[in-house]
Amino acid sequence: MGVWRGQFDGNPYVGLYAKASETHLIIPNGAPIKFVNGVNAMDTPVVSASIDASPYVGLYFAMNSHGLIAPPFLMSREKAELEKAGIKVHVLPSSRYCAIGNNIACNDHGALVNPEFTPEMRKWVEKALGVPVRASALAGYLTVGSALCVSNKGWLAHNRIEPVEAEMLKELFRCDGMNGTTNTGNALVGLGVVANSKGAIIGESTSGFEESRIMQALDIV
Repeated sequence: MGVWRGQFDGNPYVGLYAKASETHLIIPNGAPIKFVNGVNAMDTPVVSASIDASPYVGLYFAMNSHGLIAPPFLMSREKAELEKAGIKVHVLPSSRYCAIGNNIACNDHGALVNPEFTPEMRKWVEKALGVPVRASALAGYLTVGSALCVSNKGWLAHNRIEPVEAEMLKELFRCDGMNGTTNTGNALVGLGVVANSKGAIIGESTSGFEESRIMQALDIV
C-alpha cells in the first residue's frame, strides 16, 4: 500500500483532480509530472482523461469497479478514451447534478447519493454502479461526495457526522470508518483525499495527526 501527500499545480484539494476505484485511477490529461509520479504510489493502473476539456475529473466523475458515471457534457472522444481503458461509462441523463463526484460516494458494495435525487435517478445510479443506493444527507450536507471518501476497506467522513450516520455508512459500504478532516481542518474530506484499498493521495496541507487518522479510517497500513 502507498500514500502520497501532494498537490496539483499548488492546490492541495487533490480530490478535484483524481478519482479511484479498485481497478483504475483517473487523473487529468496533461497533469504535472510531479502529480503523475506521486499517484503511482497507489499501485493502481492510471488512466489520463478529461471532461469537456476540464481537469476536474474528481469533481465530475463517480466510479467503482463496476462502472463510471459522467455528466452529459462528456465529449464522445473522451468517453471513447475511458472505454478504451476498460472502464464502463454511463452518462447521467439529467444535467442538474453535473458535479457528480460531489453528489455520489461509492465503493463496490454501495452508493450514497444526494437526497434530492429522484427515485428514477436513484434506480439509474443503482444500475450503472451495480450496487444498492441510499439517499441521505451527511453531516447536514446534500453533496455527500464532498463530505466522504470511501474505499472497499474503509471510509473517512465529515468530522461532524452523527453516530446514526456512521452506522448507516458502515452498513451501506460493508466496512468500518471514522470521521476526520484534511488539509489542516477542512471537513469536506472528499476534496482532500482520493483512495482505494491499495493506498491514498492526500492533500499536502494535511497535518500529521490528520494523516494518521485518515490511514486508520481507510485501513491503510
